[in-house]
Amino acid sequence: MKAQKLEKRKILLFKIAAILLVFLLLFLVEVALRVVNYGTDYPLFVQAKGNPEFLVMNPNISKKYFGNREDATSGYYELLKKEKDSGTTRIFVLGASTAVGYPYQKNVSFHRWLQYALNTTYLEEEVEVINLSLTAVNSYTLLDFTKQLIDYEPDAVLIYAGHNEYYGALGVGSVNSISRRPWMVNMALNLKKYRLVQLAETGLSSIGNLFNKKAEERETLMAKMVADRQIAFGSERFHEGVHQFSSNLQSMAVILEEQSIPVFISTIFSNEKDLVPFVSDSINIEKSAKHQYELGIKAYETSDFLKAKNHFSLAKEYDMLRFRAPDTINTIIKELASRHQNFYLVDAEKKFQDASKNGIVGNNLLLEHVHPNLDGYALLGHTFYASLVDKALFGTKPERILKLDELKEQMPVTTVDSLAGYYETIQLKEGWPFFEELPSINRDEMSVPEKLGGKLAIGTLSWDETMSELYNYYGRLGNKAGQLKVSENLALEYPLKERFHTQTAILALQLGALDKAKHYFKKAFSLNRTVAMAHKIVVTLVEGNAFEATIPYLEYLWKKEPDNKQVTQLSEAINLIIVFRKNEGEMKSEMAVDVARSYLTLGKRGEAAKVLKKVLEEEKLNEEARALYEKIS
Repeated sequence: MKAQKLEKRKILLFKIAAILLVFLLLFLVEVALRVVNYGTDYPLFVQAKGNPEFLVMNPNISKKYFGNREDATSGYYELLKKEKDSGTTRIFVLGASTAVGYPYQKNVSFHRWLQYALNTTYLEEEVEVINLSLTAVNSYTLLDFTKQLIDYEPDAVLIYAGHNEYYGALGVGSVNSISRRPWMVNMALNLKKYRLVQLAETGLSSIGNLFNKKAEERETLMAKMVADRQIAFGSERFHEGVHQFSSNLQSMAVILEEQSIPVFISTIFSNEKDLVPFVSDSINIEKSAKHQYELGIKAYETSDFLKAKNHFSLAKEYDMLRFRAPDTINTIIKELASRHQNFYLVDAEKKFQDASKNGIVGNNLLLEHVHPNLDGYALLGHTFYASLVDKALFGTKPERILKLDELKEQMPVTTVDSLAGYYETIQLKEGWPFFEELPSINRDEMSVPEKLGGKLAIGTLSWDETMSELYNYYGRLGNKAGQLKVSENLALEYPLKERFHTQTAILALQLGALDKAKHYFKKAFSLNRTVAMAHKIVVTLVEGNAFEATIPYLEYLWKKEPDNKQVTQLSEAINLIIVFRKNEGEMKSEMAVDVARSYLTLGKRGEAAKVLKKVLEEEKLNEEARALYEKIS
């Protein structure tokens, strides 16, 4: 009996030792992988190349969420100071492809419309709007980002998300779904910090690519991500997607509320009027998306718009291919905003409905199922802008708020940016699930901007190269207004590159847009605060007769070079001219002659001649004025 007990104890000890040995082996492999620098901790931000004072969003972080790393998407490269300045307002944006600005590149995204509006409204404020959105992700990624972004001192977080809960990375209907329980998926994401897990995942991904590569080369990312193409309204999978969003957003709310970070969360919108449902129930006619859509069309044609709106909404709800979020998602968003004091509702859905004919959103603001067109992104950006201003995020409300029409008129989005988005949409709609015929395009009849937009859309030119060619094209035409828009576009994309701000200021000055010129010179000087830069700005402003605008730069030069006679002469001449221009009708002729000399000091012979000519018209015998006039004529 004792022998049997002893034998059992030995077996138990052996099993325990075997298990411990396995864990020890795994531990040693993990240590070895870290020693050879395999894998990553997936930080949200990494140091910017060539800019040790700045961080950028980790370009590889999306690989954490995509089972096939070749499908991993990339976000914006926006510089973030490691040490946040005390006077800076920092705003983070979270979302997916709509928040990225798809199908457009760079400055058409809503966060850039917002950035421009804030720059224009709060001239004395330093505002950072950093977009952390990624195409084809959902609330799992947003929650994972939220856990890290709180360490970077955000003054606000903006959220536009909800359409990707089924087919976004790790979604319940996606190809890389690993569980229908949010807690298990989030635990799996936490485990990805271990190098062993990363090694295993890389191996599985490589094996999968061997079998799927040829098929995937012919598919869009939209097609690759979908596993379950028929998720019925009210089904178990349908509710799992809703629960996934609700659970993750609630977890985000707890984290952000603990840090007292203001959150501006938007309702989401989709194309209801002009999008035929993708997949319909072929058995139950009442729950057939196509049937409801057809009823909506009939009601709309008979001007029964309320009935039409109801049928269009049901068509979206019953569409079994769930690229458009159900109404329940907006209900969750509204409830979340009402329950948390630091959450503010941005009702973009209502704004889009109000801006649509008969209150039904369609192709007037959207390009396909969920992505806005140029007007749509402008409206979304302005809606967030109005909400931020209304809640006094910057301490006080400005005297004047930029109207939507003003923003659309001023925003430096080029024709090429717009065309590139149009061409990208055409390519998307050619494939699944749209299968639309490509419109015929006569390349021989295309304008230069149209050709540039096409090259940008298919990737034969980068955005920077495209803007350079467009700038030169406008230059050849003598179109300075076109050059100004391109230059301002570049300044918005590269806010820390002084040359784009200087170039924009000079063009604005040449076109008589003095306020814009002053704004961009101020920004350029803040980026390159040197004596040489101050001299350059003063000379440029003098050439444009913007004498009063030189004062802050002259004051800087005075402080830096108090003994510089040239600066003294320059300052005295400009100050005299400023006084003269303000009191021209009251000036005595002696002072007017001094003003002419001041103009000559600045190299402006034409202006000096005008002043002297006027003196001689009033005092023909003024010998001092005549002698100087004859000397320069």
